[in-house]
Amino acid sequence: MRLHSSRSTDDRLLEAALELLGERGYEGATTRRIAERAGVAEVTLFRRFGSKARLLAEAVRRAGAAFEEVAARPSGDLKADLHALAGRYLRQWQRAGAFPFVVAGVAAREPELRRALEEALAGRLATVLAFFEHYQRQGELRPAPAGSLIHAFFGPLIAAALFGAALEGAPGLDVEAHVEGFLGGWAA
Repeated sequence: MRLHSSRSTDDRLLEAALELLGERGYEGATTRRIAERAGVAEVTLFRRFGSKARLLAEAVRRAGAAFEEVAARPSGDLKADLHALAGRYLRQWQRAGAFPFVVAGVAAREPELRRALEEALAGRLATVLAFFEHYQRQGELRPAPAGSLIHAFFGPLIAAALFGAALEGAPGLDVEAHVEGFLGGWAA
């Protein structure tokens, strides 16, 4: 299928890359096929993104923009922010399906993709670290390495997404219960 619409060239390229990655895997999602599906010349893909790896890294970066907005602007209400963060994160994963897991697997064996993902997501990681550090400075979260808080909070969300993508009828994650459990273990 060729993507024709009023969407931007970048959006069409990103969508085509995601579709082809799902259909043909990383190796089969060639730059030629991606460009063809997006309805642009292959040189356009290279001009805009530089490589297939950078194109996929941008798709991952954009997918998480909604939850990053919450982390970037703590409201002062930790519980409400955690609810918003978890809800947006889960919706992001539900929309993405298996894509993030596929990309993570490929990145483990494709150094160019790994580097592109690291560059694309470095700002997101810094934003999320700053979110938890903010609430630590406010005295609402216990002193601990902020990375430990990230793993404690996002680990169950990632597990729920993995089970949801891989298993029909997998149990969902109750955001309220997750936030309460997190606060029960990490609140100051």
